[in-house]
Amino acid sequence: MMKKKATTLLAVLLMGAIALTGCSAPHTVNGSAEAVSVNGTSVPLGELNFYLRYQQIYMQNAYGGLFGENFMNTDISGSGSVYGVTMRDSSLETLEEYYLVEANAEELGISLTDEDESKIADTVQAFLAANDSKTLDAMTADEATVTHVLELITLQQRVHEYFGTTIDTEVDPEETNQKKISYVLNSTEDTTDDAGNTVVLSEAEKEQKKADMEALLAEAKESGDLSAAAENYSLSVVPATYGKDDETLNADVYAAAESDNGYYVVYMESTSDADATQTKIDSILSDRTNEAYSAWLDPLKEGAEITVNDKNVEKLTFDRIYTVKAADEATADETVTDEATTDETAVEDGTADDATTEGEAAEDTAAEE
Repeated sequence: MMKKKATTLLAVLLMGAIALTGCSAPHTVNGSAEAVSVNGTSVPLGELNFYLRYQQIYMQNAYGGLFGENFMNTDISGSGSVYGVTMRDSSLETLEEYYLVEANAEELGISLTDEDESKIADTVQAFLAANDSKTLDAMTADEATVTHVLELITLQQRVHEYFGTTIDTEVDPEETNQKKISYVLNSTEDTTDDAGNTVVLSEAEKEQKKADMEALLAEAKESGDLSAAAENYSLSVVPATYGKDDETLNADVYAAAESDNGYYVVYMESTSDADATQTKIDSILSDRTNEAYSAWLDPLKEGAEITVNDKNVEKLTFDRIYTVKAADEATADETVTDEATTDETAVEDGTADDATTEGEAAEDTAAEE
């Protein structure tokens, strides 16, 4: 749930100062302790803690207002586990993946470039300068830890990009073509009144809604303005796109339709929408890239000897709240909005290229006590 791409970590990282609130006790996580061993290579607890806290920062800014400030300690999904623990487990799995990628990228001929390393170094220095020692200590964010985590993220992105060059990029035009429509819905579903009572439409009320939509359709055909016709009935127009597998409008410019949830008037805007079609093509190619990447990675996971030090990992608790400092909140909101629209179930990836230039403008301010 609410899983994000690792590019978000970089974007948030480059915002600068972090606000730290909550427990005032000294930080006690031993960053050099082992979180997990991957084929005999020790993953430091400090790296897991740092990566986890940036997941926490992103989620706090994206969903704190919806679920409450302390939602990391709440079972918001009903799974029986608080969300912070779920996120901690996911972060651990991500680092396990990154370490496998790091150990095997060379066989693909992939490594970080000098430009990658330079941008990462600039990013790290900007971040370290923007935050005070208390915040950096709580996040186990020393130079070596931050550098290596960003190297892992960037290398994984390079490997993922490589598999994008190995896929078949031919697509079926019929499969990818997307039509664009505008529609108006007059709902017949049950509603709830101010007292919380369920309100069910009578058959007469449903018939009136149907008659209204037939009149709306006639007006739209005559005027050529669906929005104006909808406004006459206190309804609004909704845009949508669909492909060959979806049953919507096939030929008519205007059409009426009835469904389980109400009556529709639909207008065909375009039988081939260029932007929606390109989005569909990109989605297909992204799926193919993810499949190729997974086909390489999955056997590495299956053959890996992974041993988690549960005692150490469980020391990473959620008694502190990490957010972007107030001065940077506008940037945070913009980043959260952009990232929330991405496929949250996609293979996690990240790149220093996309965001490093923002690091040059990172403010030299300290995090709140």
